[in-house]
Amino acid sequence: MTFSEILLIVGAALVLAGIAAPGWDTARLDRRAVKRRIYWAGTGAGIVVLFLSGLPDLQSALALAAAASVLTLGWAYFRTPNIVIGGRVRSADPTLRDQGP
Repeated sequence: MTFSEILLIVGAALVLAGIAAPGWDTARLDRRAVKRRIYWAGTGAGIVVLFLSGLPDLQSALALAAAASVLTLGWAYFRTPNIVIGGRVRSADPTLRDQGP
């Protein structure tokens, strides 16, 4: 197994972990805010690792990063309340928008 294949597996695992990891209440943040931070940290790190797995071929690296970005942004918009801009939840599902940040 090559180093690029290992990075590909690790990157995919980070993206999936960011999507699947649950949130929890803390003293300062509610469960949804914690889940949002886990989601974006995990998927962001996964996208960077996926980009690195495609190097030295820049075209492959950009394609992997773009595909993972579309997947995570699409998942966040259509399935979660994880996109908050200006204190408002941006989601395709109206029930998620009504819950607030």
